[in-house]
Amino acid sequence: MTNTQIIINEAIANGLYTKEEVETILESGHMIPLHTFQTWKSAGYIVRKGEHAKITTRLWKYTSKKKSAEADGETDGEALNHYYLAKAFLFTADQVERIATA
Repeated sequence: MTNTQIIINEAIANGLYTKEEVETILESGHMIPLHTFQTWKSAGYIVRKGEHAKITTRLWKYTSKKKSAEADGETDGEALNHYYLAKAFLFTADQVERIATA
């Protein structure tokens, strides 16, 4: 399951959107306005001060950290590129505002 699928399922399960609303949004070529703090920031928005996440879930995150030698009994720390599920906080469009440009 991809992060987008996880977010859609969480949005429906938490009552933020119905399945029909999600289908309509996706058919119009848009994503549902429910993103992590970092995704909103990348899009030019900032989460308003004091806002709490609408949904707490787990999303896939990529890492290329080296394996620890103690964990697997090896002496060299070889790179271990992989994805893992990490805790994620999702915010809606009504919780963010455009970052002011000077």
